[in-house]
Amino acid sequence: MLRFTSLLIMIFITLVAISQYVEPMPIVGQKSLKVMIKKHFDYPEYDLSKNISGNVIIDFETDKSGNITSYSVIQNVSHGIDSAAISLFRQIIWLPATYELKPVKGKASFELSYSKKIFDKLTKRRGYGHIIPPYIPMDTSYNIYKTKEIDMVPKPILEGSSKTLNSFIYNNLKYPESAIKVGIEGEVQLEFVIEKNGLPSNIVANKHLGGGCTEEAIRIISLINWYPGILNGYAVRSEKNISIKFQKSQNRDGFIPNQQGSGI
Repeated sequence: MLRFTSLLIMIFITLVAISQYVEPMPIVGQKSLKVMIKKHFDYPEYDLSKNISGNVIIDFETDKSGNITSYSVIQNVSHGIDSAAISLFRQIIWLPATYELKPVKGKASFELSYSKKIFDKLTKRRGYGHIIPPYIPMDTSYNIYKTKEIDMVPKPILEGSSKTLNSFIYNNLKYPESAIKVGIEGEVQLEFVIEKNGLPSNIVANKHLGGGCTEEAIRIISLINWYPGILNGYAVRSEKNISIKFQKSQNRDGFIPNQQGSGI
């Protein structure tokens, strides 16, 4: 009887979950969205100098594909801060709302806090303050272009001893100990957007690998800044796909990641 009752409870919970409305969600998930915001967050110089602070709240609607159809600032701070918040908000790719597990039109809110104290801490943590685009002018739209649609493809900005993207990954990727212990090897396939300002965003894995390898691959890609794609003389948003291989190659230092034939 107890087992039958437990089964009924489980069925009821499942039915309730299926019938629930789920609002639009960022394609990278809430946790990774916070990381993305920290990388892309900028504070207008005038507002920062005047110590103008506050929270911007944006209400928005999406279609059945997750595309933003309308948005409005329902709580503003200043023209500069509002514009910066809208710019960051428009960079986010959203999954559609769902009802009974089916995509539907949806509504949600996005909130961003501006505080000089927080920005100073963020600047110290990430190693840079204001974001300086490597190329101007920039496209005013938020269209995302495929590589074949643009005149010049994005190129990584590499410093130090890393002369190629492969060498940068080789020098900086840390093969997770948990993956090494159980002998996990394979490939992580990532898809992301290179923004008009050259920063990567919306990094998602189309092919995962356990033992922390997927997370490490995302971490590495998030470190790389780019010269953005160019179309008709303007910097534009563009798609990028990268595969990162985790292979155990023995050398004097032990196991190291091997990026040969990574498809980059």
